[in-house]
Amino acid sequence: MQWRPSGLTARQRTIFGVIAIMVAVFVVLSSLRLTGLLICLIILPLALFMLYSRPDASEQKTLRSSISLSADDIEDVAEEFEHFAHSPEAEAIADRTLHRPALLDPECQDPAVEKFHYQLSTAKRFLRRLEARLASPSMETNELEQLLTVTDQRSFELKESWLEARRAALALGPKYDPNSRGDY
Repeated sequence: MQWRPSGLTARQRTIFGVIAIMVAVFVVLSSLRLTGLLICLIILPLALFMLYSRPDASEQKTLRSSISLSADDIEDVAEEFEHFAHSPEAEAIADRTLHRPALLDPECQDPAVEKFHYQLSTAKRFLRRLEARLASPSMETNELEQLLTVTDQRSFELKESWLEARRAALALGPKYDPNSRGDY
């Protein structure tokens, strides 16, 4: 068995639980004989039920739900950009042509806009892989906690990057010319 810095795996906990139950049954049977047998027949099924009922199953369900909510936040930012870039509404057209044309240019030299396009593309790749990872039933609670931390961080960074890119594109204004790279 390999020890992890974060503790035992579920399989290791199960093995140690079974060993502990067997030792306890042996001690009770050897010291109390017939009475010990009756006690073991009552307590053993309860102990096995508790061992295999996976007490962290509800925690894993909650973590998976939280990861999905953070992924939804990432998708919301991606949808906001898609709405900005492709919506036929007059307000969106005015925003992308009159106020923030630089935001549509993935090769814009402005650091904030460039950072947003990079983070958006990596966030989309992350979301595609996330579904497969969440579908894996063998993920441990600590792995889900780490995945939640990463998903929350990506969500926060993408939201901040979106707001910064919108401000930067607004500052560049309608005179932004994608053909004059760096000369704005």
